Amino acid sequence: MTKQLSRGLAVLLSCVAMACAVEGDQSKADERVNPDALLMRDFQKRVDAYMDLHKKLEKESPPEKETKDPAKIKASEDVLAQKLQAARADAKAGDIFTPEIRQLFRRLMYPELKGAEGAETKQTLKDDAPKGVPMKVNAKYPEAAPLPTVPPNLLAALPKLPEDLEYRIVNKDLILRDVHANLIVDFIPNAIR
Repeated sequence: MTKQLSRGLAVLLSCVAMACAVEGDQSKADERVNPDALLMRDFQKRVDAYMDLHKKLEKESPPEKETKDPAKIKASEDVLAQKLQAARADAKAGDIFTPEIRQLFRRLMYPELKGAEGAETKQTLKDDAPKGVPMKVNAKYPEAAPLPTVPPNLLAALPKLPEDLEYRIVNKDLILRDVHANLIVDFIPNAIR
C-alpha cells in the first residue's frame, strides 16, 4: 500500500511539475510574441466581449419581423440602443481602444496616409467628413449625418470586424460604430494625422 501511495504521489508531483513547466513556457512564449500581436489579441477580446453583450441583448428583445418600414426598423434600432446604453452606462473612451491599441491603429494607418496616395486618401476623408457627430461613447450616431466611407486601403490596414460593427472616420477621428444600434461604441481621437 505504501508503494502505491508513493507512486501515486510521485505521479501527482510530476504532473504538477509539468503543469508549472507548461505555464512557465507559456509566459516565455508570450514574451517572444510580437507585442503588436498581443495588442491585436487584446483588441479582439474586447470586441468579442462587446459582441457577446450585443447578441445577448438582441436576443432578449422581441424578435424583429422582416420589414421595409423605416419606422419599425428605427424602433427596433432604438430599443437595442437603449439596452446597450443601459448595460454600458459606465462605458468610456478607451474601453475597447485602449491607449496602446490607439497607438497601434495609428501606426497601422500611417503608411496609408503618406505620399501622393496618402494625400488622396486624406482628401477623400476630408470630402466625406460629416458635421455635428458627437465624439462620445454610447452616443447615437446622428440620423441626419451621412456615414462617411472609409477608404479601402485604410480598411485593409485595420483588423477585420464582425458584421455588426464597422469603422467610420469622422474628420480625423476613427469611430467604432454598432450598425444595428447606431451607437458609437468607442473612438480614437486624432487617428488621422
